[in-house]
Amino acid sequence: MQKTKLKKLALRTVGCRLNQYETEKMAADLYPCGFRRVRDGEEADLFVINTCTVTHRADSSSRNIIRRAIRENPNACIVVAGCYVDRDPEKIAGMQGVDILIRNSEKHHLRGILSECLPDLFTTKPDESCSQTIADFFDYNRAWLKISDGCNQRCAFCILPAVRGNLMNRPAIEVIEEINGLVDRGFNEVVLTGLNIGYYRDQRAVPQVRNLAALCRVILERTDLGRLRISSIEPQTISDELVRVCVESNGRICRHFHTALQSGSSRILKLMRRPYDKDGYLRRLATVKEAVPETIIGADVIVGFPGESDADFRETRRVAESGLIDYLHVFSYSDRPGTSACGLHNKVRSDVIKERNAVLTWVSDELRTRSHHRQVGLTLEVIAEHKQKGKGFYWGISDNYIRVKLPDGYEGGRQIVKVKVTSACDQYVEGRIVS
Repeated sequence: MQKTKLKKLALRTVGCRLNQYETEKMAADLYPCGFRRVRDGEEADLFVINTCTVTHRADSSSRNIIRRAIRENPNACIVVAGCYVDRDPEKIAGMQGVDILIRNSEKHHLRGILSECLPDLFTTKPDESCSQTIADFFDYNRAWLKISDGCNQRCAFCILPAVRGNLMNRPAIEVIEEINGLVDRGFNEVVLTGLNIGYYRDQRAVPQVRNLAALCRVILERTDLGRLRISSIEPQTISDELVRVCVESNGRICRHFHTALQSGSSRILKLMRRPYDKDGYLRRLATVKEAVPETIIGADVIVGFPGESDADFRETRRVAESGLIDYLHVFSYSDRPGTSACGLHNKVRSDVIKERNAVLTWVSDELRTRSHHRQVGLTLEVIAEHKQKGKGFYWGISDNYIRVKLPDGYEGGRQIVKVKVTSACDQYVEGRIVS
């Protein structure tokens, strides 16, 4: 008997790790319907783009990827999903070649929606023996896991609560089961992700998981996961209990925090409606650094928020150079229609925003270089990420989020390897693998 030819499925993600997780979940939902995942450049029958709208640049990137998908896959059904769809569905629907829009609230109904709208692609009965849990992360050796969605924090500049809704936490038992499934498939690192994971709690569990620290403790107790990474987290939610769990994990919780600063000026933080001030932010970082040496800390910063003066910007630079931050993600402020900041006066000129972005990008490069040089002589635990195109080596990531050039001849994989760092530069460190 001739086997049924699998239909070709392409997926692209714009934005955060939460989006990346949801893309993998959509893929897992479609596999039982006879789809085969294809790589970039291979023509597809069904093309799903999971979009982002956190900034105007994210909107632009989403549109560019949609246009490219349409151009390179003239015979494919084009599906656009995610945050940009929620924010501006008319604009996406008006793009010639887009067939179907999927809002965030509809992602978990993707298979049903597509099978109804695209019957020619869903001609066979779904193979229910094929698991719909995430079995793989396409071309990735580390896994992401969504523990919550939405956010109750209404920052003046942020559109995401409007497109993602209020905070909703997944049951802890689901989290545990999914991690155990990923461990069974060879994953040694799982990254907890969500919009505001620091406020995680699950009152349905027995015993109750009352906060993120308790969830981390349960994960360590009930799984054999090699290492657990906490993704972006709000500074006010880095509790003493969470720091204590990190200390007691014996290295199983990664020495890495990425926590939003947004501004080093307490005046601007108040205008942004951020629930902390500059001093509180620095105290939290100092607590982490003191408790877990060689923890790498990254920070998000927005330059050019309405009303930001030269003095405010100097405060932000001083915080960035405090010795507690190791790299920055620098964003230029852009109005998001529907946010309160959009209606503020005293907008900062675009050329000033561009200049401030360049200054903090340079500061970040200097901070990262220093953090790399501190690793020389140390032994880092590393997982390979991807092979350098046209070269014989893999890039890897350490538990404390250092980019590592792995030695030629190393074959990659999901295992954790120990690397003794012998040299460092501004972009990465390199060394030799030790037993």
